[in-house]
Amino acid sequence: MTSTPTTNIPVAVPAGSSSGARTGVGAAGPGGAGPRTIAGSLPGARSIAGRLLHGTPGRMRLFALLGAVAAVLLGGVSANALLASQAAVERAANNTAQVVRAQSIHVDLLRADAVATNAFLVGGLESAESRTSYDEALGRVASGLSEAAAAQPADGNALGELARRVQTYAALVEQARANNRLGLPVGAQYLKQASAGLRTDAIPIVEQVVSANEQRSQDEFDRSNSSLQLLVGVVCVLGLIALAVWLARRTHRYLNPSLTGAVVVLLAALVVAATQITGVATATRDVSRGDYQRAVTLADITTAANDARSNESLTLISRGSGADNEKAWKADRARVDQRLSDLGRGSTLADLWTRYANVHAQVRRLDDNGSWDQAVTLSTSTGSDGAARAYAAFDDRVASDRDTARKAAVGTLEGTAGSAGVWAALVALASLVAAWLVVRGVGQRIEEYR
Repeated sequence: MTSTPTTNIPVAVPAGSSSGARTGVGAAGPGGAGPRTIAGSLPGARSIAGRLLHGTPGRMRLFALLGAVAAVLLGGVSANALLASQAAVERAANNTAQVVRAQSIHVDLLRADAVATNAFLVGGLESAESRTSYDEALGRVASGLSEAAAAQPADGNALGELARRVQTYAALVEQARANNRLGLPVGAQYLKQASAGLRTDAIPIVEQVVSANEQRSQDEFDRSNSSLQLLVGVVCVLGLIALAVWLARRTHRYLNPSLTGAVVVLLAALVVAATQITGVATATRDVSRGDYQRAVTLADITTAANDARSNESLTLISRGSGADNEKAWKADRARVDQRLSDLGRGSTLADLWTRYANVHAQVRRLDDNGSWDQAVTLSTSTGSDGAARAYAAFDDRVASDRDTARKAAVGTLEGTAGSAGVWAALVALASLVAAWLVVRGVGQRIEEYR
């Protein structure tokens, strides 16, 4: 009997196996699992993907995946826009507060100088009230510098240099006082040097800090509107609507409750996010143009007015050679008048300022006519007709209005977008629900198609 060759015996070969598997020996030898995995898994994965995406059901699965991604993307973009808007408002509040601190330092420096120069006219030992006012002003400057440096590290170097310049100014004022008590004329030179140094060395640093933080605040006011990011959300919603239309045409089922619910949920999330962001942008814009701008204007008025008051005293101290100081006083007055006009609703402030300016005109007439002692008396008088009384009434009212505007601006900004984090979480949750509804709605049509 002739035996059948073993090579003709059929061998069962699993589908998709490689030729190496049919012979029982892989390319890497008997244990060649590695080459078999690489060679077999990729075609197998392609085969599975091909079956899943084959025909109309396959396209349905693909569109369901894209729809779920679109839903999640909309939620992510909307939530990010809400959080970005909130963060911008918080930064705007911090920068606004820093502007106020720097302006307060500016005001108190010039207020201290106004008190020191006016008290110097009296001669000898200054009054306890003047000394207290001067010390309180410089004390507020010191605390303001400390707070500002802690609140905004970017201003640290400038504020440190400013602190050094303020110490130099204070030392010169003390030398002026000591010589003035002794009746030595050199005291006037020390005081002039102190005032000049304050304006040329210290005040420019304050103005730079104010300007830098005003720019930061304005940048954040502009950045608080993140609605452009929501355009991505609009595109995602339109994509889901297109999916619903396509699915309806392919299956001839024109109402898919799950898919319709997903579109409604995403539209609601988009509207909520857009409403919240628009509300935040409107609120910050109102603050920027309202209380914040009013606080800045009032601070500018205060600094110019205090500078004018100092120049009035310096003109008298110069005894006939203070033409430059009087010229500076007139420039300060023009600046105050302009800023009061910009304020729009400052009739009371304007009346108080005009009253002081009229008393100043009397001081100048007395001094120009040779009645220097009478001019000094009128300038330093706290009586009802004195310049000191008229100026104090104006200065107190400006400070009160400025503090009110400052607190309103910072308080409004701090309260704006406080719930943005909650809305962001709700929008993100809604997008996940919508993604589930998309998958569920398309899945129902796939089952019906089968």
